[in-house]
Order: sequence, then C-alpha cells, then structure tokens
Amino acid sequence: MLDSSVLGALKSFEAAGRLLNFTRAAQELHLTQGAVSQQIRNLEDRLGYRLFLRGRRALSLTEKGTVLLQTVARSLDEIERTLARLGADAAPLRLSCVPSFALCWLMPRLTEFQRLAPDAPLRMLAEFQAWDGLAEGPGGADISIRYDTACCAIAQARPLLDEYMMPVATPAYLASHPAFAAGESIAGVAMLHDASPWAGAGDFAEWRVWLAAERPDWLPMLGGAQFNLSSLALGMALNHQGVAMARSALVWDELRSGRLVDVFGRWVASPARYMLLSRDPLRRETRVFTDWMTAVCKRFDAERRQALWPGSQALPEA
Repeated sequence: MLDSSVLGALKSFEAAGRLLNFTRAAQELHLTQGAVSQQIRNLEDRLGYRLFLRGRRALSLTEKGTVLLQTVARSLDEIERTLARLGADAAPLRLSCVPSFALCWLMPRLTEFQRLAPDAPLRMLAEFQAWDGLAEGPGGADISIRYDTACCAIAQARPLLDEYMMPVATPAYLASHPAFAAGESIAGVAMLHDASPWAGAGDFAEWRVWLAAERPDWLPMLGGAQFNLSSLALGMALNHQGVAMARSALVWDELRSGRLVDVFGRWVASPARYMLLSRDPLRRETRVFTDWMTAVCKRFDAERRQALWPGSQALPEA
C-alpha cells in the first residue's frame, strides 16, 4: 500500500538510482545524506528486498532495483509533465497574428471558436514580428500566425491558407474611371499598396506580382501610396480614394456585400501564404485552436473556390 512515507522514499530512490550516489541525491533533493540513506533503507525493509548493492567505493542497483527505477522514473516524469500541462492550461492561449488578417478575417470568426471551446480562453496579440519562431518565457506567444514566404520552409509550421491577389475598388471609384474599369488604361488611377506584405518584400511587391502576370504593359505606371497595413490600403479604397491590391481573405466580406468590386476577375496566386507555428503542439488548448483554425480555413477555401463573381475564373493553384 502506498502512503506518504513510501512516496517520499520512492523520490529519494529515483534520485539515488539515477545518480548512483546518495550524497549527490541528497544535494539534489535538499536533504541530508543520512536522510536519503534512511529513507531507502526503510523502503527496502518495506519491500522485503534490496534495491542497491553498496560497495566500498561504488553504488549499484540490484536487478529488482533496476526494474523499479525504470517504473518510478517514468511515473515521476509523467506526473511532472501532467502538472506542468495542467498549470499551463489555466492560462489563456496567447495568439500572435499579423494585424490585417486578425482584423479582417479572423476576428469575425472567433465567435464560433469561443462558442465551441468556452473553456479555452484566448488572448490575441496583433504583431508584425518576423518569422523567427516563438518568443520564450511566460509573456511569449503560444501560437503564431504569419503571412510570409520564408516560413514555408520551417518544418514545424503548418500551412493554413493560400492567398490570391486582385485589384479592388468601390463601384463609385470605377464609375469615375471608366477607362480603367474597361481595362483600357491605368492612367490617373491611384494605386494603393501594403508597403511590407511579407518579410523582405520590395516596393509595390503585390501590385508588381499581379501586373507582371496580368498586365505587364502597365508596369511602367507602377507607383502610388504605401501603407504599413493592408487594412489601411483597403480602408482608402473603401473611401473611394483609389484601387487597392487586395488579398482575397481580407476583402471577402466586402466583395460579397458589393462594397468593393473585383475589378477584372483575374486572381493571381501570392508568393506568401498563411502559416501557423505553435510552441507546445500537445497542449490541449493549442490542439483545440489549431484543429478549429485548420477546419475553418479549409471551409473558407472551398467557399472561395466555388464563388462565381462576374467575370471570375477558377482559382489558380498557389
């Protein structure tokens, strides 16, 4: 029968068996050498067999001691990991996410997650940090979602969603620029840009990628206002101030409502994609959020691919 004295002696036995030294075991456990020796002697008396062979200069385990040490060490390790996991589960799950994706796509969908997992509190951090893993320490993020090209090569990163780009504007802005709406000229059009859509992106990167694929003849006209958030460029477009190079996920609701128009119905695959990296993939809350996020992204991608806007085409493979 296990009781408090046996459990304490098993802890001393594990340290002494692992280190094969009573003195070092006592130092690790913050006990005296005599206390450790006495606990193990009492444990041997309780069990009815010896656990150690005590030589003049060396300490070794008996056959039964070796078997017991393996079980005790495994059990203590499992207890330690369980206690650590339960302690972590009491804290909110800290999610670091690129700001525009968090604002335009994730936030409207979080109500579903909170309804499905009310016992998994979430704390969101909108951050620009580069894709260099997850910050260590109690203040670091547990999950990081990034829109980048470099992160695709990180083995631990999970792909969430490919992205596609297209020029968008309000119906009113297109009505005032009929030549552009007809695909005849981009002259006089205010081009709105995310200045840093992904790490290492050059000037006008998203517009440059789209124009190179669809309208290379307009590349000499490349220019316009740049913003440090894609959502700011989209905000300007929504206020009839120009044409933004949009990512489909960020303008999905605006396109469906008609507030913004996919000008040409020509989507170009982005060099970047949304990726997820977690610090402790086995933590329950992390698994719950990751599974939910993966499912939601899959549903969105299916809906996006089935959408039939005027003049649209099947999505190209990213």
